[in-house]
Amino acid sequence: MKRYSFYSILLLVCAYLIWAYSFLGNSPEEEVLRTSSYSYGKDSGRGNLIGVEPFMIPGDYSSHTRFLQKTESYLKNAKQLGWITDKAIFVFPEYYGTWLVVSGEKSSLYTSPDLQSGMSYFILRNPFSFLYHLLTSKEDDKVQAAIFKIKAEEMKEIYASTFSALAKKYQITILAGSIVLPSPSIQNGKIVLGSSSLFNASFVFGKDGSVLGEPIRKKFLTEEEKPFLDSNSKPGTVIDTPAGKLGVLVCADSWYPESYSNLKESGADFIAVPSYINRGETSVWDQSWAGYNGAKNPSDVDLKDIGRITEGQAWKKYALETRAVRSGFKNGINVFLQGKLWDLESDGQAFIVRNGQPETISISEHNKNRMYNLWL
Repeated sequence: MKRYSFYSILLLVCAYLIWAYSFLGNSPEEEVLRTSSYSYGKDSGRGNLIGVEPFMIPGDYSSHTRFLQKTESYLKNAKQLGWITDKAIFVFPEYYGTWLVVSGEKSSLYTSPDLQSGMSYFILRNPFSFLYHLLTSKEDDKVQAAIFKIKAEEMKEIYASTFSALAKKYQITILAGSIVLPSPSIQNGKIVLGSSSLFNASFVFGKDGSVLGEPIRKKFLTEEEKPFLDSNSKPGTVIDTPAGKLGVLVCADSWYPESYSNLKESGADFIAVPSYINRGETSVWDQSWAGYNGAKNPSDVDLKDIGRITEGQAWKKYALETRAVRSGFKNGINVFLQGKLWDLESDGQAFIVRNGQPETISISEHNKNRMYNLWL
């Protein structure tokens, strides 16, 4: 009887290992969406900001190949449009690299009806590493922290190799959106991970494929981010590029006056803001604004606007479009991650400041796969 029990357990272990390590990173091919493109101004030789609002689905993150192909599709499109110059800077949105946490997992994760179900498959395939990080993580939300720490090295490798290769191939500068990584730093132009707190960080890749400057860590975290992310000491980072000094504010950092003061003091010439909005299964862009999320309202905020104006109107009044102009910046772009990631609907619409004035952006509501070109 003991022998049969042993063989039964061994059979179950073998079956589990076969399930856990076979046919990984496979996701059904989806219809390729047309990319809508919009351009503002004329080429004066000073360079340009190319903002990308990619429509992403779970399968786009299933493998290195799928992520690379999806990312490069926007660069190919820009090249065909004549937007790529020796001073071009691509701007991808916040959390664009974060969903690489699901890369190399079972196909059942990508086809799950909701994120919670998908993460159940993730944990089931990584039980021991999940348990280890769950027990050793100091974050309040230990589950989210454990999931990101399990895949941190793999996420970093796919993210860095993708943007490094594309920056070299097209001879451009890329603000590669943001990604959640543990205590990232830069050594000899490469991203190196630490072993402590998780940060929502962006990185800029230069023409030689190396990372320019330092990691751009988010300062003002939302209530959804606080349980598992750490924050930077101050908002905003300036990176030297062929087109000038690029000031970067990650999403909510663009809502605070001190962010623009920091960029001014650091000599920024123009601003890029990668953003991501998600409130679940429904769009919030046209819903009532609920006020600042995660930190106190700045003194210049009209509290009567809370519940009276829409989310989109609040972004227009209290983020890049108004604060950049008020701070004396002539040019800037704010792009948002789009897509349908399980039961999470991404939202938002780009903002552009050109020659000190907000641009009126008229886009197709039926296509959320978009690119914007701002000539500096």
